[in-house]
Amino acid sequence: MTQYGKRTVQFPIAPEDAPALVRRVGEQMATGTITLDGRSIDIEGYESIGISLKRTGEKLRARVKVKFPKRPGEAGDDAGHAETGDDDGDDD
Repeated sequence: MTQYGKRTVQFPIAPEDAPALVRRVGEQMATGTITLDGRSIDIEGYESIGISLKRTGEKLRARVKVKFPKRPGEAGDDAGHAETGDDDGDDD
């Protein structure tokens, strides 16, 4: 199945859990599916995978974003957000 657009999973984690998160994402990439916070993303055909960690008080906000090619004929960076699950409110 061809996928298009972006998939994003965000959740809070403790700072000491960040290294394990990065390892887990790497290990799951080898299986072809990333599963985090109760959501699974099939990564077949992905263009990029990003992991970001942002401090929010005593915790971190973890964000894992998987980008796929744009649909044929789509233009602009904002195309397809509503139907692809990129509802995190940022501009990427």
